[in-house]
Amino acid sequence: MTSVLNYDKIDLSGDKIKFTKPEKQKNIYYSSISYDNKPLFIQTSKVKLLSDTQNLSKEPSLLFQIGNNNLDFYDFFIKLDDKLIKETYNNGKDWFNKEIPLDVIDDMYKRTAKPIAKNNSPSIRFKLPTIQNKIVSKIYNQSKEFINVDNIAPDTESILIIHIRGIKFMKQQYICDIYISQLKAFIPRENKYLVSEVCLIEENNNEANESDEDILDDEVFHKIKLEEEQIIKENKLKIQKMEELERQLKLLRGDIEELDVK
Repeated sequence: MTSVLNYDKIDLSGDKIKFTKPEKQKNIYYSSISYDNKPLFIQTSKVKLLSDTQNLSKEPSLLFQIGNNNLDFYDFFIKLDDKLIKETYNNGKDWFNKEIPLDVIDDMYKRTAKPIAKNNSPSIRFKLPTIQNKIVSKIYNQSKEFINVDNIAPDTESILIIHIRGIKFMKQQYICDIYISQLKAFIPRENKYLVSEVCLIEENNNEANESDEDILDDEVFHKIKLEEEQIIKENKLKIQKMEELERQLKLLRGDIEELDVK
């Protein structure tokens, strides 16, 4: 399994990072890079995609913006560039059978960390490796699902696994060979609610014959009926009370007549 290190855990000043003597590969010379005797895979900080993924060239690459709160990540590549220039200068005689002035080596090197334009955040570009014009980097969304690179829109935040593979020496310049091994894109979540644009509600025969007015009339009728029943009940109570009063009056009159007789 590939070992991946966070960029801020890598010591570029020590002897853990090593370079092989450049070997000829077709029309270039190539020096491999290792860290602690292993391929150097690192995980980046969160960066923002600046490229349009709909118009990638035959040699595709992606440009990312580094936030001002992650300038230590940009600083890592400044130190890496300086390390490569220094190692090339120190090993010039062994690698190329001649000593090359530092200023010449510096001028020939195409830096990974470009100078920051005024009032702008730093940006950095990484290539997407291809085989037969097909991108072989693994691209995921935040749910770890495979997606195509053209599913990623500009301004999407991403985290990368990059392979710092080696130094590529060409006739007029040399570069640090870095490619994207994996990319996780934090794509805004899609709406997962399934809401049909067509009305799916079925009506039964009874409901089909009832309009909103019919339903409303039924409700009003029911309310009136309840009110009438309440009035009838109250009237019955009143009648019962009057009957009780009449009965008591009759009893009282009987008592009065008895007193008169005596």
